[in-house]
Amino acid sequence: MDAAPIAREAGARTAATGRFAEILRDIARSGIAGLVTGLLVAGLGGRLVMRAAALLEPSALGQFTENGNRIGAITAGGSFALLFAGVFFGLAGAVLWVVVSPWLPEKNGVRALVAAPVAVALAALSLIQGFNPDFSVLHHNVATVLLLLVLVATAGVVLSLFDHWLDGRLPAAGTSATSDAIYLALTLAGAVLILPIVVAGYVGTETPVGIALLVTGLATLLRWAYRYRGRVQPAWLLPVGRAGLLAAVILGRIAVAPDITRAMGLSFR
Repeated sequence: MDAAPIAREAGARTAATGRFAEILRDIARSGIAGLVTGLLVAGLGGRLVMRAAALLEPSALGQFTENGNRIGAITAGGSFALLFAGVFFGLAGAVLWVVVSPWLPEKNGVRALVAAPVAVALAALSLIQGFNPDFSVLHHNVATVLLLLVLVATAGVVLSLFDHWLDGRLPAAGTSATSDAIYLALTLAGAVLILPIVVAGYVGTETPVGIALLVTGLATLLRWAYRYRGRVQPAWLLPVGRAGLLAAVILGRIAVAPDITRAMGLSFR
């Protein structure tokens, strides 16, 4: 029996397994970057924004927010709740990053700058809700709303930069069975625990943002499929992925605009 075809088939399987491991590493890297970004920016940064909001509107000191926290009071429970919320938002942001990052500019600095408006368009939807009574308690302070938007934009920049930083430092796929197992575990955990919540959040909105993100996500899946098979992605895939992302950003901006104006106490028609 000629051993050459068998050897070629085994080599092809090994190469495909290596490419699959590289995809898992990319996904896991985004998850780690999102976790750290959530802790530092959404968690600790959120605490700073809340403190700044209290200082910007002294008349609100001592009043309670919708979730029962006293404005101006720094407590262990409130800080823990913000850190926990930050971790969740960071992981949710990581899921979005996995979907949209293949269609952003490749150059690191430009990529980070573009990530800021993308983050505002896609993430501010869940953070700024115009009818939230907390904005009334804070007398619709414009500076507070702007700080929240800056916080979201900063999260996008930090996530992009930290993801790039991790890419040069995490163990390469296929070099260690332990690291490959960790990449697989992180990917499965994100797919089971976070992805369904993110999908439900965008599908459940009254805007077609979720549809645009679905198109972008399908383009990302196709990109992975070509990569797994060791084939060059077709020329049409890049404009499709970027068109889906652009549509999601535009629709997200349109959807969040009324909430931003209401949070600022402005009329919106």
